[in-house]
Amino acid sequence: MQTFAQPYVLTNASDLPDAEFRAAYTTAGGAYLLDRACTRLPEILDSVRAPGRDPMASERRVLKEYVLGPDRPTFMERFSTAVNALADKATVEQAERLAEEQRVVVGA
Repeated sequence: MQTFAQPYVLTNASDLPDAEFRAAYTTAGGAYLLDRACTRLPEILDSVRAPGRDPMASERRVLKEYVLGPDRPTFMERFSTAVNALADKATVEQAERLAEEQRVVVGA
């Protein structure tokens, strides 16, 4: 079984209902939520200590893809593609500016 990031806990200090807290804080989508009185702590610790018993793993996978994008292409490949596209666009814009400057000088 593949794991998707380490489990993490967020404190729901306002004791909002879980769905409301997760709606208000997107990053809580894959988190274990700890109430103000810490009554959930034993349950959370049991869940994260036993390999394969991490019920939030699938939610973290969904959140990871939402925030960081899919695993393929990798984030570095996507970043490189975006940087190269920006560099290509800048090269074209610079060539257009230089051509316009030459037209102005020749026409002056």
